[in-house]
Amino acid sequence: MATDISALHKSEIARMRNRFRAVGLVFAVLGTLAIVLPSVATVLVEEFIAWLMLLWGLAGLLFARSFKAFSEWRIVAVGFAVVAGTGLLFVLVPGWGASFITAILVGVFILEGVLSVLLGLRMSGQLEKWQWIVASGACSFILGIVIMLQWPSTARWVLGFLTGLNFFATGIAMLLVSRATLARISR
Repeated sequence: MATDISALHKSEIARMRNRFRAVGLVFAVLGTLAIVLPSVATVLVEEFIAWLMLLWGLAGLLFARSFKAFSEWRIVAVGFAVVAGTGLLFVLVPGWGASFITAILVGVFILEGVLSVLLGLRMSGQLEKWQWIVASGACSFILGIVIMLQWPSTARWVLGFLTGLNFFATGIAMLLVSRATLARISR
């Protein structure tokens, strides 16, 4: 059940504002660092994902063993072994994970771009401002093409840069929410 902010006491609202501000500052600083040092951020993100995949795969293998009574348990075990093996490969050979993830991002951006352009064009007679959907799709498509044309060199920085942008935007959003909360308290 959602809490109505007007029912909260001013001290609770102030605590909430301070939390939003603290988390927002951390995210904004981490995002800024990742944007300024995208190669370092790419390595950190890649290693984090690699270790998560390795642990996920190992946990999944343990989980699959508990299903030996079912004939499909081998398929589940093979799937988790692939995840664990991929994670291990990314841990042992830094750079491969970033290249792999960047290649997937390129495919996602291009596919999302094409689908958004097609959707926008399809909606042109039915939706006001449909051009924004087409413009968004064109941006995604162009971003995917630019990253692809510069690949594999983009693999060294794209993941960190995009993560940085995401962190920065999240941090700014939280700071703006804390500021709006401050305005609410002073009323």
